[in-house]
Amino acid sequence: MLKALTFALSALPVTVLAGTLDIDSKISYQTAENLAMKKLSKSELRFYNALSYQTDNDARFFLSTRLRWNMSGQLEPGAPDQTALSPISDGREIYDNYPFQFELREAYFRDTLGEEGTLTLGKQQVVWGQADGVTVLDIVNPMNYREFILEDPEEARIPLWMANVVVPVGPFDMQVLWIPDQTYTDFPNYNEGEFAIRSRRLIPQASAGLAIPVNRRKAERPDRPFKDSDIGLALTTSVESWDFSLNYMYHYNDAPFFETRLALENMSPVIVVRERYERTHTFGASASTSINDFVLRSELAHATHRSVIDYDPTSVNGRFRTNETSYVVGLDYYGVTESVLSAQFYQSILGDHNDDLPRDKVDNIMTFLYRKDLMHQRDTFEAQWLTNINDGDGLVRLEYASKFSKSFKGTIGLDIFHGDPNGLFGQFHDNDRLQLKLDYFF
Repeated sequence: MLKALTFALSALPVTVLAGTLDIDSKISYQTAENLAMKKLSKSELRFYNALSYQTDNDARFFLSTRLRWNMSGQLEPGAPDQTALSPISDGREIYDNYPFQFELREAYFRDTLGEEGTLTLGKQQVVWGQADGVTVLDIVNPMNYREFILEDPEEARIPLWMANVVVPVGPFDMQVLWIPDQTYTDFPNYNEGEFAIRSRRLIPQASAGLAIPVNRRKAERPDRPFKDSDIGLALTTSVESWDFSLNYMYHYNDAPFFETRLALENMSPVIVVRERYERTHTFGASASTSINDFVLRSELAHATHRSVIDYDPTSVNGRFRTNETSYVVGLDYYGVTESVLSAQFYQSILGDHNDDLPRDKVDNIMTFLYRKDLMHQRDTFEAQWLTNINDGDGLVRLEYASKFSKSFKGTIGLDIFHGDPNGLFGQFHDNDRLQLKLDYFF
């Protein structure tokens, strides 16, 4: 049914052209049990469809959709707010019948531009950088954090409507992005959902010992398609065994900043939180190379404007403005048969700082990954640990995936949070979960 519907929606523009049509579909059931609360965290049935049409002239039409049936669970109790999504990216504009959620994931047309260039127009994902679990250069598309960082990045990343041009310029491939889509990072509803953000590092809270409620207003999302557009530029090249990139984005930071003030509502004190988005220039670079059985990866980014929550009682609006430099260095080892071992060091450095900020001037995260192919690459085992050195918290992930047949795959996983409840990972210390995913491809 869904495959037929996808084909019907897409057939019109391609029936008059000669080429190759491919349709791929998947049904996925995903469930998770919260081990601490002993309750169902997630129970979802998802329907995926992807249509790709390649003409004889190498032009390509691509369309992918996702229909999600939230059968039960605590990820999004009630209808999701989705104030971060622009009207052209909000699936409810096409189909709105919660607990069913429809998403037009990608819809683009790609063609050659000159002899070696390409032009891609439509809703798409653009990935900069190669870091795992931390974000330095991957700033083009916002993310959906309804499951924090536990969902596969390709599924959590929110595709945007954009123009994407890639052309050769001397020794470089130059990519230019124009993004008129004002869609930003989608967090769970405030105080709702199992992975709603609760850390005082990210959400303003009353000082310890003060029982003052917080009234968090809806984010004031930019909504002028041309004036509020994002612009991106990337130059990539290879020199001997090294791959390099230079990156630049003039954009709104996908996560909102907060301004706070003390007010009276119904004759009682309330902390009013106003959410807004700020423009920033982000300059970045990356370099990677292979050395025998090792792969060395590195990324660097500098953002000119970053706002951090300021708990200084004399602060006018609870906002501390600074800049941020972040980088990650990763080393992957492939010397063990059918295995990879990986380690990453990530650091975020604020230009200015004071003692009332909820984070240190220099924030450090380490990640470790071990992946092993088993049963002649039919099965895969993966173990990952992410830890914030400053807060002493972290996340341990164990996953085993097995291909029962060409069309059927099962995955079982365990996610364990630990550490400071005010930390990035420790805020979810009660959200340890056991998850199961069954995928059927057709």
